[in-house]
Amino acid sequence: MEERWITSVGIDLGTSTTKWILSGLKLVRSSGDGALPRVAITDRVIRYASELYPTPLKHGSEIDAEALIRLMAAEYGRAGITPEGIHSGAVIITGETAAKTNAGELIGRLARGAGTFVAAAAGADLEALLAGRGSGAADYSRRTGKMVVNVDIGGGTANAAWFRSGELTASATLHIGGRLIRLGADGEVLYAAEPLRRWLEPEGAGALRTGGRLDFPALREICRRMAAGLVAYIGGPHGQPAAGGIEALLLSRPEPHKELPVPEEIWISGGVGALMRADPPASLQETARYGDIGPLLAAMLREEALACPVPLRPAEQQERATVIGAGTQTTELSGATMYLDAGALPLRGVPAVVCGLPEEHASEAEDATGLRQSLQAAVKRGASLYGAVPADPPFALVLRGDCCSYRRLQRLAAEVTGVYASAAPDASLLLVVCESDMAKALGQQLARRFKDAGLRMVCLDQLRPEEGDYLDIGLPLGEELVPVVRRTLIFQQEGGGTAPAPGKEGGRE
Repeated sequence: MEERWITSVGIDLGTSTTKWILSGLKLVRSSGDGALPRVAITDRVIRYASELYPTPLKHGSEIDAEALIRLMAAEYGRAGITPEGIHSGAVIITGETAAKTNAGELIGRLARGAGTFVAAAAGADLEALLAGRGSGAADYSRRTGKMVVNVDIGGGTANAAWFRSGELTASATLHIGGRLIRLGADGEVLYAAEPLRRWLEPEGAGALRTGGRLDFPALREICRRMAAGLVAYIGGPHGQPAAGGIEALLLSRPEPHKELPVPEEIWISGGVGALMRADPPASLQETARYGDIGPLLAAMLREEALACPVPLRPAEQQERATVIGAGTQTTELSGATMYLDAGALPLRGVPAVVCGLPEEHASEAEDATGLRQSLQAAVKRGASLYGAVPADPPFALVLRGDCCSYRRLQRLAAEVTGVYASAAPDASLLLVVCESDMAKALGQQLARRFKDAGLRMVCLDQLRPEEGDYLDIGLPLGEELVPVVRRTLIFQQEGGGTAPAPGKEGGRE
């Protein structure tokens, strides 16, 4: 057995705050009894956690890149490390910051200057998934089998992700956050987000404009309506409109005509979730102590929790839910059977989309329909999570289930061909990852069907990436093995402790 430590860094640029975490990851390589070597993370230690810094902005529509680069350089110095000592990591841009004009350029600069990164501009759906895993809600759902929704509320958005038995089943994002109204100490409105103003205007919100003035009761009523509408929408039932027409604040929606699941528990993470544990503000001055409505929105959520029929509580991990260390990599080997077209490898940074294969039906027609529906749902989810960034292939299709009979393998290949060709017409490559030993046979069936389209094929097996993982696939080692690097964001595990105090070493993830 061999072991070594690698260093991983995570940077989260949010609407309100920027945070930076340095982690040590213990990799253990084991083999024996004729089995192929496996590498696993056996220990995770948070070495350093920065303060929560206000995200530096310039002119409102642009991130202050120079200020951010200086901030990161200073943090590297405080941690006693240089970029050359970083083995992996992730840059996550969340909330309204992802929409800034120079967000993409800034990710590139951070990636080039801070070591080896998985750089991802998180869209709303992906941010909801990451926060739900980071808060511990996904793991709690996996262990209990419950339907749990995690709502990550930051400065600009509320990102909700529903999990059953640890698997993502739905997501939605609303324009609700602590910095949608920014305040002076005397109640002067320094900024009010346009979507929020439009939502409130039918009820009369004339003072909700730059230069206007709001007293404490008016602010309390605005936050109460936001909290009540959010809890009603998240908590269901969803056969009727939520309170206050909150759907008008939706930024990303579930699939049309698909009802959201009714949760058994609601978790609140993000900066607003952290404030739910604080004493509620009793005055205008206490509300505006951070220059926004975050404390009052948190207090109203806590009040709504008392009347909510679904248990609602702050998540175990709050401000650092979206990323607590980021970007670890663990090398695995594909199974001994695979299908690979010449020139298709290497591939880097391909996101994984999981498709659970349904039980085989006795009727061939009904079995084909079940396969098609499962594949369509997975591919639609992949397009929603990762379609904003053009890539070839756009994602890896992970097929989870037992080995197929030959007849079912043919049906599966036919359905994959139809669904993928429709969803990714411009792709020149299809990457399929199988949990079971069927990659070579499936790849041959797919290659036969895609031959005229000129689509190249990579089909691997004996791998189990999770939704939200990124895959690097290297050149073949000989004729029968391919090294696969799974870059997995490192999330807080419930019961495993929390991050140390800002700027301090120690703590165990």
